[in-house]
Amino acid sequence: MAENRSAPPNPVTPDAIHQLATGFMAAKHLFVANEVGLFEKLALGPANLDRLAELTGIAQPRVRILADALVALGMIERQDDRYQNGPAAAAFLSGQGPGDLCPYLRFFNQISYPQWANLEETIRTGHVQENTGRSPEQQRIVSQGVEANQAPQANALPTAYDFAGHQRMLDLGGGTGSWLAALLRHCDHLTGTVFDLPDVAGIARERLAGELRTQRAQVMYGD
Repeated sequence: MAENRSAPPNPVTPDAIHQLATGFMAAKHLFVANEVGLFEKLALGPANLDRLAELTGIAQPRVRILADALVALGMIERQDDRYQNGPAAAAFLSGQGPGDLCPYLRFFNQISYPQWANLEETIRTGHVQENTGRSPEQQRIVSQGVEANQAPQANALPTAYDFAGHQRMLDLGGGTGSWLAALLRHCDHLTGTVFDLPDVAGIARERLAGELRTQRAQVMYGD
């Protein structure tokens, strides 16, 4: 009679722990590559390390560390000694594709990432770091990052609902005005108002400058 032997169980490994614990390293490489314009420079065409050092102003040994890390992460590709953007980077980080997530990564790097460093204190004490006291430049980074992340939804809104029966739109907490701008581009009969905090409203005025001049848009601020 044949002996019934079950297959040995798969051994438990720490791979998942390593992946989670080192995830911040991958994110930081992505953020830094965005900050130094690596993807934008590669949009000019494939480049070797000497050319990348010249374009980014970063010494060749250090730009190699960054470029090779992004190859390992699948964001850029290497053929022989030349690097080029991968499909995702070419589409969303090069400045030449259908979308631009560079402001979104800048928001994560400069605003969100430092705040996450305080997670342990928040969990232990319940104290939440307040998002107050931002400089105008920090507020611009936040607003532009949110706009970049929401761009697909904002651009889809005008065709997702029939606005023919409406005359005016009010966007409460409208940020940079990108949602209203998408509507005004698509619906010639509409006018609208963006309402947000004072610092954000100032950015919306810049974003909607053309519509403000034609009186199709208004920006108001308050709390």
